[in-house]
Amino acid sequence: MKAHNIIRIILVALLTWVFLTFLCGGCTPNIESNDPDWESCSENFGDHVCDFKLMDQHGNDVNLYDHYGKTIILDFSVMWCGPCQMAALDADPMVKRLGGPDKVVYITVLIEDLSGNDPDTVDLQGWATSLGVEINPVLAGSRDFLNHTGYHITGWPTFYFIDSDMVLRDSMTGFSATKMESKVRDIMRSKDTGL
Repeated sequence: MKAHNIIRIILVALLTWVFLTFLCGGCTPNIESNDPDWESCSENFGDHVCDFKLMDQHGNDVNLYDHYGKTIILDFSVMWCGPCQMAALDADPMVKRLGGPDKVVYITVLIEDLSGNDPDTVDLQGWATSLGVEINPVLAGSRDFLNHTGYHITGWPTFYFIDSDMVLRDSMTGFSATKMESKVRDIMRSKDTGL
């Protein structure tokens, strides 16, 4: 092998390592809070969830903690999944039924596009447009993102329910609007009554 080919391979490997290091730096959960009770985070029920930052359908970076103060429906979906598409069709109507976007946010994290690859902005925009998601964020996730978090996915879609104080309260695999709304209403009711 010629010296310039070896140098080229080393350069490509080094640049790839640097790119992946910075790219996946956003995948590492972090929490920023002035509240001393939030010293740690996890994806365990009853704990404060870890913050993350992903790109939305408009090309903007969105942090999970941008939605502090709202009840959060966190939807992990893949584009090729029929029940995931059914859930997305009900995302905006469900938020409206539950009190509107000032109280509830439905965050979809797409893990794969139609070919099983990481979704890009075009995929996110197509998902949002074709399924009528106008008031809720659709974020670009990946298998790598899932591997860097504590969210356990056993089927598509998988939902996690987070209260307005960013505490993980419940989860559910599979789509049922009735069950989801019941879980969210229970979480909101328990926050209102202090239970």
